[in-house]
Amino acid sequence: MIHLLRCNSILADSRVLKYIAFYKESNLEYRIIGWDRSGEGVKIDNAILYEKKSGYRVGGFKAAYYRAMWMWFIIVTLSKEKKVEKIHACDLDTVFPAIIYKLIFNHKAVVIFDVFDWFSDNLGDQNAIIRAVFKFMEKVSVNNSDYILICEPERREQIPYKLKTEPLVLPNIPSFNEFSFLSENDEYKFDNDLFTFAYVGSFIYDRFLMELLQMTEEGRINLLIAGYGDQDLYQKCLSLQGCPNFKYLGKVEYKKSLNIMYNADIIYAMYCKMSRNNVFAAPNKYYEAMLLGKPIISTKGTILEKKITHNKIGYVIEENVDELRDLIGSLNKEDIEGYGKNARDLWDKKYKDYVSEFLKVEYYEMVK
Repeated sequence: MIHLLRCNSILADSRVLKYIAFYKESNLEYRIIGWDRSGEGVKIDNAILYEKKSGYRVGGFKAAYYRAMWMWFIIVTLSKEKKVEKIHACDLDTVFPAIIYKLIFNHKAVVIFDVFDWFSDNLGDQNAIIRAVFKFMEKVSVNNSDYILICEPERREQIPYKLKTEPLVLPNIPSFNEFSFLSENDEYKFDNDLFTFAYVGSFIYDRFLMELLQMTEEGRINLLIAGYGDQDLYQKCLSLQGCPNFKYLGKVEYKKSLNIMYNADIIYAMYCKMSRNNVFAAPNKYYEAMLLGKPIISTKGTILEKKITHNKIGYVIEENVDELRDLIGSLNKEDIEGYGKNARDLWDKKYKDYVSEFLKVEYYEMVK
């Protein structure tokens, strides 16, 4: 049996949903161990959920305590399971307890470390003791994992340790057998001539979202936005609800998020460089933009800058509100359509079958 471990929302996590769909298609026995952090009583098939309510953006020792309790829950849950053969752990706070379980209870268990983010690169202003603890956890996890997955080849630079084998690369590419759920929808239309931006994802400041909301409030763009997270950003969205150029669509499942972006002109995917993980960001939105045939806006000085400019599929700016304002003022329909066509052509030529081929060959070898 495969045990898939993930601390964030399962139903909104496109990477995790790919694995679950593959297990079902391949008739592989699986169990999910997850965290219902919002306390909503989420129901997920074949899942055991930790039900301690906790915010997504909690720092310091309080965050460390919540993480420790979550990791203890994983160890206890795995030790109670009758058949643990393969463990697919998504990020450090699931792989470390999986490794502890393996070393103490089940040496034969195969552990896959799926590196969503390199944890210690997010801890710049944290207590030195907390940073040291997480770096120790990273080293132990890397040294004892049987396989490592990363989402872009450039992310190998973030792992400062010698590996048993080189990591396999599975980018955050959408994977569906059909796309009938994509359609133009009057719910997402605006009665004006402004260009429509779309952002769907976590509400956190290092996505340059307050500035995007400012541009909306100034009446420079239409904005379709959906997601959850920081309360200040959430309250700002609520305050803009009456604006004719703004629609907040709440927390949505993955197919609806794609449909929202499909109804926009441009996909917004800024990543502030205050976090080293953002410099190496490998967002779903980059590949979603290709699938949807939409241009993307992202940040200079990241690995995305090179990919976007080389392939001529969008725009890159500094994390500066004046540059964002100037870019909006310079947008024209011809460039938007041209970048969108380039994006879709790249999808058709390079990425549309990537996920299915990877899962059927490399991934299946890990979990069969």
